[in-house]
Amino acid sequence: MKARRSKFKTTGRMDPSWRKSRVLARILLREKDGTLTEQDRRLAGRLAKDPDVENRLIDQAMAWFRADKRA
Repeated sequence: MKARRSKFKTTGRMDPSWRKSRVLARILLREKDGTLTEQDRRLAGRLAKDPDVENRLIDQAMAWFRADKRA
């Protein structure tokens, strides 16, 4: 008996710009905690130059992380 395949695609669920903004938000939160690494600095520099990463998305991602910690 074969397993049934889902009609929905499981890959690509998250928008790439939202994903990049979430990564940058995590890095910014690590900076506030004082646990920033050199790799975080390099990645933050690359993401800051990326036109897909917008301040609005970073703010949303930071609010999402903060809300997740409070719950």
